[in-house]
Amino acid sequence: MTEHPERPHPPEPDDSTPPDVEPARPEDEGVPDEEPDAMQLEAAHLLANKARPALREQGFDDDQIRAWATTYTAEFGSGDVDRFLTWIDEEQRR
Repeated sequence: MTEHPERPHPPEPDDSTPPDVEPARPEDEGVPDEEPDAMQLEAAHLLANKARPALREQGFDDDQIRAWATTYTAEFGSGDVDRFLTWIDEEQRR
């Protein structure tokens, strides 16, 4: 699993403005690049597709988006785009 303390839920966004995150892969930020189990893999693909426009706008490529989405779903199971972006922002600030 991750080196981070287990969190029961992803972080809540502070407001409706998406955070300004840097294009990178999770392991570039010190976040283990985990693969979700088979049931979570589809959720990761859906989350990546939903978040793709916002992350592409910030310079992320498809590989980076998929890596973050699979790592997120391995930790939390599923989630919405706002929480996903907030989580990336928090992980990059660690």
